[in-house]
Amino acid sequence: MHLPNTASLLFLFYLLLYLPWLARQSAARLRAMREAAAPGPSRERIWLSALIGQALLLLLAVLAGRSFGYPFFALPALGAREIGAAVAALALYLGLRALSRAWRTEEERRRMMVYFLAPRTPRDWLLWTATVVAASIAEEVAYRGVGMWILEWSLGNAWIAALISAIAFALAHWTQGVKSGLVIFAMALVMQGLVQWTGTLLLAVIVHATYDFIAGVRISRDARRFDREAAGVGAAT
Repeated sequence: MHLPNTASLLFLFYLLLYLPWLARQSAARLRAMREAAAPGPSRERIWLSALIGQALLLLLAVLAGRSFGYPFFALPALGAREIGAAVAALALYLGLRALSRAWRTEEERRRMMVYFLAPRTPRDWLLWTATVVAASIAEEVAYRGVGMWILEWSLGNAWIAALISAIAFALAHWTQGVKSGLVIFAMALVMQGLVQWTGTLLLAVIVHATYDFIAGVRISRDARRFDREAAGVGAAT
């Protein structure tokens, strides 16, 4: 086992401990506000906060990575093997999403935070799109790139490093609940496998963003339907 440099240690603290703690605190606050029917921050404010958070994560990952010469976005020759792996990863992501939906009743989905946060207005969509792009880059660089390299070098075991990174990634999405956390953990392992197989973060970023856009559009469609149905019930009563 090796001890990483100071910048890497600080980054691991932020990635593995602080972000999961922050996500848990955010989930508790949002749940309390919804249960109390109390006014909370607007979707715009939440998405803007998320965008700033992703920018900070990317900055810290870059600073840590530069401290030991991490090869950001190394791009080996891409052929049918690499493109096929990316398509397979996206297919696995969509399959895991279908599994996640099958685990839940529609009533459970109505209560999920992702449906509450789904964009409705053009301004929502603008902030959401910016956040998706930022998250696709920042999270792949932080978790599958810099964080993974630091953990693997420190522990001397790629499997353990991948598991720790995937657990941290799932915990950082605490607001989505336990069932989603299990799916996100599996997704993180799929994406780590893609990076290891292709030797680049670029395809992982593209798959990540593509999946988030597909899932986001579908979630927003369902959220608007839930809104219409709730308004209809309200009008009837």
